[in-house]
Parts: sequence; C-alpha cells; structure tokens
Amino acid sequence: MTSKQVFEFELTADVVIITPHGPFMEFRDNDIRNAYNESYRLLNEPGMRHLLMDFSQLDYFGSTFVGILVRLARKARSNQGEAALCHLSSNMRDMMKTLMLLENSKIDFAFTSFPTREAALERLAEISKPHVS
Repeated sequence: MTSKQVFEFELTADVVIITPHGPFMEFRDNDIRNAYNESYRLLNEPGMRHLLMDFSQLDYFGSTFVGILVRLARKARSNQGEAALCHLSSNMRDMMKTLMLLENSKIDFAFTSFPTREAALERLAEISKPHVS
C-alpha cells in the first residue's frame, strides 16, 4: 500500500505554502506526523517566515488538523511571520470562528483568512517589506 501525499508543499519568497489533500481520516497517523514534521522543517529553513494553508483541495478538517495548524502558526510567529489561510469552506470558517482561531487578537496564533491564494500572498509580501519611517 503506497502512502498518500497528505500535504503538497511550495516555497515562494519567504512563504511556505501547504495544500492539504483529502480528509485526514483517509491518512495513517504516521503519514500525518511525517507531513507535519516536513512542514515544520520547511518553516525552519533560512529566510522562511510565513505560513499559508491553501484549502482549495479540502472542504473539512477535524481536531487533529486544528492542532497541527496551531503548532505551525506558532512556528511562523516565532519566525516573525504570519499564518494565513485561503479557500476556507464555510464549514471550516465556522469551526475556526467557534474555536476562536480566526481573526482573534486575544491569542498569539490567530489566523487571517483570504478568499484566494493571490490575496494571501499579496498581504504576506506587504508584511515582509522593510518599513521605512
């Protein structure tokens, strides 16, 4: 039995883009752990600051995935970066709001949601620009 690819990874500028594939219930725990470890390793690469989760291939996720998201967002924050989400389904958006993980200024790893990957990448690029005073 071949293991399915849990995440697809892309690196652009200082952003690690992760696209989850299929419901997590379809994957073995080991595959999920390996995908998380690879995500964390990529966020540790020199120059990588931001995390972008692209949900265009997924319409639902459960608590296991939320835990992974929170840990990766904290890693991005420790890199002085941001964690952004794009292509959230209304179910995912509702769950993230219920868990108070979406646009919540009271916590250190809240996510910002964007309708498209392009919009998210534009915003992350703005954050990365050196501020001239």
